[in-house]
Amino acid sequence: MVTAFFGKMRRLARAMQMVREIPLHMRLPVLTAAAFLVAASTAFAVSDEVIDKKLPAKSGGKLVVEVEFGTIEVTGADTNEVTLHATRRVTAGSDEKEREYVAAVPITFTAEGDTIRVLARRGDRTGSGKGKSWSWSWSWGGRSKNEARYTLQVPRHFNVNLDTSGGAISVSDLKGDTHADTSGGTLKFTRLQGPINGDTSGGSITVAECSGAIKIDTSGGHIEVTGSKGELNADTSGGRITVRNFAGDTVVSTSGGSLTLENISGALSGETSGGSIKATLPSPIPGDVKLETSGGSIELSVAANAAFTLDAETSIGSVTSDLPVTTKRSGRDSLRGEVNGGGKSVYLRTSAGSIRVKQSGS
Repeated sequence: MVTAFFGKMRRLARAMQMVREIPLHMRLPVLTAAAFLVAASTAFAVSDEVIDKKLPAKSGGKLVVEVEFGTIEVTGADTNEVTLHATRRVTAGSDEKEREYVAAVPITFTAEGDTIRVLARRGDRTGSGKGKSWSWSWSWGGRSKNEARYTLQVPRHFNVNLDTSGGAISVSDLKGDTHADTSGGTLKFTRLQGPINGDTSGGSITVAECSGAIKIDTSGGHIEVTGSKGELNADTSGGRITVRNFAGDTVVSTSGGSLTLENISGALSGETSGGSIKATLPSPIPGDVKLETSGGSIELSVAANAAFTLDAETSIGSVTSDLPVTTKRSGRDSLRGEVNGGGKSVYLRTSAGSIRVKQSGS
């Protein structure tokens, strides 16, 4: 805070020197504007914090991060310690409120057994001493703008549980359990081995080169998964979903967006309440396929020699197949039968749109 104060004084001195060079009849409006700016900068001062710390850690340990706001970045490395680089800027209605917040919500970095914790979250805190307890609550009152970034490096074999009430989360190069939750921000997972559980109330999710049981959910954003394997369950309340080159059973659902599904080696279930579906299946088809949309077309690409049992129907539109179908039932709006002798089930449904089964590359 002292550094910020002297910085303001130096800027004010430079401004006054510039004023002296202005013609006399123009000085009053300039001084008035300068006074307003000084008052505004004093009213909305900025408190900056920079923290660099490290703690010893064993492979297989756990990192817990719980912060009120800010971006969280965690990277695995060949190391036997956890390092933290944190920056936080709190801007409130006055210097007093800033100091109050920083004192009440410190950034703590502690070890408890094999668990490393980073905490910076307000709320009711109680403590006891000589039979007494204390608690506090916070109310900003007025304008505020807060920024923070927590960058951590951990051993490659480590479990992480990350939670921010507002900010992006990124995790890369780890082997272990990963849990990430943000109330508003993107999620990014790269080169992870082990179960992934990610949830955001508003932001996109990307997964690349990961393996394990993957469960991801966003209340409003796109989802993209590439070059991964295991088991995938992905859901968004409003956005498109793209999955490419995934080895394992896959379930995807969106309340409003398109589905693009390519080269999924496993059973596949995709559903959208409003959007088109494009899927490309490997050959041989590795598992049953179920694709449904309440409003949009479905385009399914398969190899010429792909063997499957087709069940396709639309309420409004047409159903066509480039591959010969030994039909059990056919019509403009439905097509059921065996392709290349039959095999895995391929179930396609749309309430309003066309369905086309096409040969890959055509």
